[in-house]
Amino acid sequence: MTTLKWFPRLICASMMAISLSATAQNWPTKPIKLITSAAPGGVVDIYARRHQPHLQNELGQAVMVENKPGASGAIAGDAAAKADPDGHTLFMGSQNELGLIGQLGVPVRYDPVKDFSTVGLTIAGYPILMVNAQLGVKNVAELVAYIKAKNTTLDCGGSGTATIGHFVCAAFAVRTGSKIQYVPYKANVPAMTDAASGQVQLVSAFYSEVAPFIASGKLIPLGVFGANRLPLLPNVPTMEEQGLKDLELQSYTVYVVPTGTPVAVQRRLNAAIVKAANHPDVMDKVKAAGGVYFDMNLEETQAWQKRIQSRWNNIVQETGIKLDK
Repeated sequence: MTTLKWFPRLICASMMAISLSATAQNWPTKPIKLITSAAPGGVVDIYARRHQPHLQNELGQAVMVENKPGASGAIAGDAAAKADPDGHTLFMGSQNELGLIGQLGVPVRYDPVKDFSTVGLTIAGYPILMVNAQLGVKNVAELVAYIKAKNTTLDCGGSGTATIGHFVCAAFAVRTGSKIQYVPYKANVPAMTDAASGQVQLVSAFYSEVAPFIASGKLIPLGVFGANRLPLLPNVPTMEEQGLKDLELQSYTVYVVPTGTPVAVQRRLNAAIVKAANHPDVMDKVKAAGGVYFDMNLEETQAWQKRIQSRWNNIVQETGIKLDK
C-alpha cells in the first residue's frame, strides 16, 4: 500500500529530473544577453567584451552585451532580476549591485540576495592604501603612530561618495581609531595627483591606477585590503598581516543569473566562464591590472561571493556611510 501511494510521486520526480536534464542539454537555444551596469568603455564593460568571444565559442550561441548604466547599478540589476530564469540572461554584477546599494540608501526594486544565483567569477581586485612619501611612514603602525603623535587629522582622497576608496579610508579610520577625513573627488586620478603633491596625505586606489605614482616614489603603499599580497607588489603586506583582521575589502565582479535558473544550466555556465576567464588574452589583462582570479566551481563561487559580500555589508554598518541624496 505504501509503495503504491508513493509510486506516482516517484514517477513525477523522475520525469522532472529527465526534463531538467534535457533542458540543460538543449540549452542554450537562442542568443544570451549579458547585462552590465557599466557604460560602454568602462572597466566592467571591457571585461564583458573580453569574455564575450570565448563564451560564444563555449556555448555555441551569440552573447550580446547590453549596457544599462545609471542609478548606481540599480537599473541593470532590476532588469536582470526580472529576466526569465532560463539561462539566457547573464548579469555581470559587483559588490555594489549585489548588496551595497540598498544599504546605502539607493531605492532598489529587487532583492540582491534572493533574486540572483552566482555562477562565475570575472575578476577580484584589492584596493591599496597609500601615503604621500614626504610623511616618512612606511607601514600601518608608523602611520597610526604619526597621527597620534601629531594629534592631527589627515585627509584621505578617493573617487566619490560611497565608493571603494571611501570605504577604505573610513574603515581604516574606524579600525585604528585614527583621525582621518575623507575627501571625495570626481575620479581617482586627481585624488592620486593631489596625494602625490601633498594636497591630501592619503589615497586609496587599485594597482592599475596607482602604479606610476608608486614607481616614481611619490606615493608609498602601506597595505593591501585583500586576503593575499598582490603579485605585482610582493613586498607590501596585507592589512591582516599588520594586525587589522577582517579588513578584506576586495572588489569583485561576478556573473549571476535570475534565481530559478536550472542548476544544470548554472553548471554549464560556470564551466564556460572558467574557460573564458583563463584564456590568455583575458588573464593577461587581469594580471596587468593587478587583479586576481580564482578557479572555482559553482558551489565554491557561490560560497566565496556570499562570504565577501557579507564582509562588505558589515563594513557599511561599521562605517555608517550613505550615498548623498
